[in-house]
Amino acid sequence: MTTGTKQDKIIDAYVELLSEHGTAEATIDATARLSGLSKAGLLHHFPSRQALDDGLVSRLRTLIDEDVAAMAHDPKQAVHYYLASSLDDSSSLERMVVAATRLAQRGHEEAAQALRSGRDQWYAVLLEALGDPALAKLALLAGDGLSYHQDITRGEGDGFVTANTLDELVALLQNRQTAS
Repeated sequence: MTTGTKQDKIIDAYVELLSEHGTAEATIDATARLSGLSKAGLLHHFPSRQALDDGLVSRLRTLIDEDVAAMAHDPKQAVHYYLASSLDDSSSLERMVVAATRLAQRGHEEAAQALRSGRDQWYAVLLEALGDPALAKLALLAGDGLSYHQDITRGEGDGFVTANTLDELVALLQNRQTAS
């Protein structure tokens, strides 16, 4: 959850509905109920579904910018940071990415563009850290795979990703970089 403004609470509720149930159940009425407002109260802050979508995308862009800055802060740890954060399915950013992906799948171009922009920013940091475009793409796609794994196991795991998987992947990518 984010700060306590009504707009933030509404977006949080919308993200939860999109993440857990998809676009069909993330209605204005359901979002209002989950955020503790009447439909009129929600519409006061977001006068349409499009305005609500735009608010979500705006927050997504902010979270991506913050994440990229944190990741770029220590290039030696960028690969570990990216892969580890991909395993954190309860983070605001990961939940927002899932919600925005659902919007993008529904044809919301601004959500798709924000996700592509985030991908490009994360890739740039990984490229700087690894120095090789193929390794940077591999790290990016490995993070996506770890995130997908968390989604399909609902964070409970099934033995496929173990406690050592993250360290193994980081070592593989970084050893490959030094061997080149």
